[in-house]
Amino acid sequence: MKSILVQVDTSVACRNRLAISLDLAQAFDAHLTALHITPSYTVPVYAEAPVGPDIIEAVRQAGRNYSSNAKKLLENSNTGYGVETSWRSVEGDIVTSLCSHAHCADVAILGQYNPDDPRDANPGVVEHVLIEAGRPCLVVPYIEDSYDLMSTVLVAWNGTRESARAVKDALPILRKARRVELLWINPKQEPDENDGGNVRTYLSRHGINVELSRLHNQEIPAADMLLSHAADVSAELIVCGAYGHTRFREKILGGVTRHLLEHMTVPVLMSH
Repeated sequence: MKSILVQVDTSVACRNRLAISLDLAQAFDAHLTALHITPSYTVPVYAEAPVGPDIIEAVRQAGRNYSSNAKKLLENSNTGYGVETSWRSVEGDIVTSLCSHAHCADVAILGQYNPDDPRDANPGVVEHVLIEAGRPCLVVPYIEDSYDLMSTVLVAWNGTRESARAVKDALPILRKARRVELLWINPKQEPDENDGGNVRTYLSRHGINVELSRLHNQEIPAADMLLSHAADVSAELIVCGAYGHTRFREKILGGVTRHLLEHMTVPVLMSH
């Protein structure tokens, strides 16, 4: 993990997102690229009144001010870390820009959407980037808190392509973690009779000792069971597959993925 991308903005949660990004970059001696995106401003063809150049320039100037403030936040946050960083400020579609820059990063760090923050006006962005970027995404809760990603890591496993991809993408963090637990929720078979032994062997070859566990309860949604268990074992990072696809920019996510994005209590590393 040598190249990390983080989306920066002026939302309240951005400071916490930057702290996690800098912690991760420092742990891996990685380069951190901070990306600020100003949405393109276009005048609707159905506008009833003409929009003059003064208004257009005022909107663009506001975008430049937001970018400048976000850059200062990065610089102030990096004080004491000494992480090598680069700043990119672009104008365009948020999803397209994030995916394009994520293509050349080992992981993209995004923020959970906060409907109560007027400065976080990007509903649906994380969902699209998860499916379209082709890179793992570390999604950080908007609730301000500190997290040690290399303490206890909870890996959600169900034998699918997405969960296998997530385990592979999380290897750098799993190697540094003090404790790794691999969790099955409502498995059809006992883990060792399924592929639990194979996963444990695979991770052991990367120097990772893993604990196997399982939960059975058909009455409780799987996402709630996962979040509850994460709290029970004091996990500070969840690793799981992201399930879904897009159709003409319509986000179609699996129920567990959507629930985690809406109700996460700790950072979640997701891969599609």
